[in-house]
Order: sequence, then structure tokens, then C-alpha cells
Amino acid sequence: VKLRRGLAAGAGIFSAISLGIAVESGTPAHAVAPPADGNYSFNQAGVSGVTWLVSALCDQVNGSRYYKDYDNPTIMADFCILNVVSSTSEQISRQDKLQNYSGRARLVSGLWTFEVNAPNGVSCPGGGTAASTETYAFDNETLAGTHTTLHGAECGLEPSMSKQPFSLALAGPPPSPAQRYPLRCNDIAICF
Repeated sequence: VKLRRGLAAGAGIFSAISLGIAVESGTPAHAVAPPADGNYSFNQAGVSGVTWLVSALCDQVNGSRYYKDYDNPTIMADFCILNVVSSTSEQISRQDKLQNYSGRARLVSGLWTFEVNAPNGVSCPGGGTAASTETYAFDNETLAGTHTTLHGAECGLEPSMSKQPFSLALAGPPPSPAQRYPLRCNDIAICF
């Protein structure tokens, strides 16, 4: 009788664990890693002809005694930055000039995020321009993101924040290959 109860209890525990694993594995894991290096077309309403050159630069995780799981993609991504260079084929209009900038994106809450200070980002009602802060945040898997524009009380305008969705589409490889992990680190955190 004790043996049957023990086997029944063991089977119940095994069933509960199996059910938990099955339920948990129903949603795919969100892989956080830098997107592929390359040229991307930037797509946002009212903006055309913009290309982003994206290249990642990472430090190796191994060698850091603080992190125990060197194969964890989230930990590895925390040691990366993305160099983003935005450009247009011509820089004739004010709008074209606003799309030519560069920034370094870091992983913030699962999104690659960077900020650009645009000295002429806002058009003033009486003519002229004022400064704005442009923030871009995007997901490495969907390549969809949000462009946030902030400006203070400038040239008679009230402080304002606007958000617009954007997307990126890989258009081709970078002009020259970049070494993503330029430093090599050993197990005692000596990098060369």
C-alpha cells in the first residue's frame, strides 16, 4: 500500500512538472542579440530615402567573474553597442539634413535605443529652428521601433513630445566587414 501511494505521488509530481514544461514552452523565447551588420532602409511616414548603416561592436563576456553564464544571449548583448549612421543620398532640404546623424545604440529594456540631439530639429512658427531630442528604439527581431521627438518651450512653442512608428529592412551587407568581437579575453579577465 505504501509503495502504491509513493508511486502514485511520484506519478502526480512527474505529471505536474511535465504539464508545466509543456505550458511554459508554448511561447518562443525572445532572443536578444545585435541585428546583422549591414545597410538598412529606414521607413517612417513622411520620411523617404534614408539608409542606416548598422554595425555592432561587442566585448567578450568570458573573463568577467561577475557573469556565470557566458552563453546567455541577453548577457552577451549587454556587452554590445550598435554604431548607427543615418544618411540620405542628397542633403538639400532641411528634412534631408535632419536625417543625417550618427549614434550609439545600447540595449534598454530589450530594445536597441539611441538618442540624437538635433540643434535644428523643430521649425519655429515665426521662422527659424530650435533644438530637439530624437530617440530611436527598435526590436532586433522585428526591426520595428518608435521614434520619439522631444522639445522644450522654444520659440513660442509649448513643450512637446511626439512618437512615430518606424521599421527597418535589411538592404545589403556593410561596405566592409567589421570584426564584432575585437578583444579576446581569457578566463582571468585579461583582454588582448
